[in-house]
Amino acid sequence: MKNTTRLLDVLDRVETGPIEEETQWDMMTVPLAVAALQAEFDVNFKPLGETIVPADDALADRVYAAGLALAERLGAFCISTSRRVRFARDEILTALAAAPIEVTVGEGHDRHTERKRRIEDPACMTMKGGGVGTPVPEEIYLAVHQSYAQEPLVDAMINCTLERVYGRELRSRSPWEVLAGWHEAELTRAACRRAGRPGLGLGCVENAVSDVAELSATSYGGFSPNDWHHIALISEFKTDYMALTKLAHLIRTGSIIHAFYNPIYGGSVGGAEGMAIAIVGGCILLQMLYMTNTHSVSPAHPFYDNDTTPEIIRAISVGHQALARNSRLLTDLVITPVAGPGTATLLYECAALAITAAASGTCALIGPRSAAGTHSGHVSGLEARFTAEVGRAAAGISRKEADALVRWLVAKYQPELTARPAGKHFTEVYDLTTLRPTAGWMEVYEGVKAELRGMGLKV
Repeated sequence: MKNTTRLLDVLDRVETGPIEEETQWDMMTVPLAVAALQAEFDVNFKPLGETIVPADDALADRVYAAGLALAERLGAFCISTSRRVRFARDEILTALAAAPIEVTVGEGHDRHTERKRRIEDPACMTMKGGGVGTPVPEEIYLAVHQSYAQEPLVDAMINCTLERVYGRELRSRSPWEVLAGWHEAELTRAACRRAGRPGLGLGCVENAVSDVAELSATSYGGFSPNDWHHIALISEFKTDYMALTKLAHLIRTGSIIHAFYNPIYGGSVGGAEGMAIAIVGGCILLQMLYMTNTHSVSPAHPFYDNDTTPEIIRAISVGHQALARNSRLLTDLVITPVAGPGTATLLYECAALAITAAASGTCALIGPRSAAGTHSGHVSGLEARFTAEVGRAAAGISRKEADALVRWLVAKYQPELTARPAGKHFTEVYDLTTLRPTAGWMEVYEGVKAELRGMGLKV
């Protein structure tokens, strides 16, 4: 029950902070604050043709200073009470100084410790493989998750969502949501046992559309406190009673908390410079609001739903460099490509973000959320294996080397972004009897690895 006192403090502020209209927050407060900080701290990026993964420590430090100021001046907005939650600078600095620099998920021989990394760190990133909430038909849900759990380089797994539960339609805040949370726990645990990894840490509860599935499935016989449990900071910089109810339950059960914030490119935070500031400020606010162990971002493109466009990659790189240089926070990156299984485009996108993350001080990779998580069953364990392999090969790479590789990769896949090649369904890229990738999917995988080797990356 660590952080109970901080929880009470947050809940008090949620109900006593200054009142504001949500439209005012979205349309005026957030964009004006971000724009002002961008000017105040001189956050300006070079043209994309020059660099995607910058090697500019002074820029990273200015972005961190701007993000810290954003967390202090802006705070967060609670939709349920229409109040702002504010934190003083000394409170923020005290909390950041006490943030954990490592966390262990899972149990027994399958437990894994994620640790703080710095820029160009030779230590390998943690790989949290899985479909990240992608809908999957109930009849293949177990097989899909076993395809991830059986990969030795997957250190923890993040679950997909069920399309239906016991053949029935799911409804939020209903008994069906409770049953879906429990079914998720049963099937993913079974998948881990079948893969010979019964203690693998699981990212959950992916079927918790509201708070009820989290509260039910994170209990006796369901998900363990040693799994990593998700809470969202709603874009931009908003929370609500459902998230805070999850938080109260997870703190009281002593569970590992993973919180995420997904800024929207071109929205209230503006372009790449504003997004980089928002990534820093958002991760700081995740720590202040939710007392989280690990902090992830997956910035969203308004047209493609992905985070692999060059503008977004640069914002991620600078934001994570800023946090790596100036904070203790454990930073994760959700990889959300537009392409799906069976395509080289998917692997190029995954490689670009894995290399960026390795050089930028990111602590863990999550996913990939193949086909942007929008096509049912378009996920498989092979892309998680590939992402982990690239991430390991890129450990210790310089930002200059990473930039050259990422610009080469972006040139390979950028023409495909508008086409959004969804690739193939899991049943088309895996043999359902052996649970091994098909020869065609393996041929694509080996071909892209050969290309990366040709570019000097020792995959």
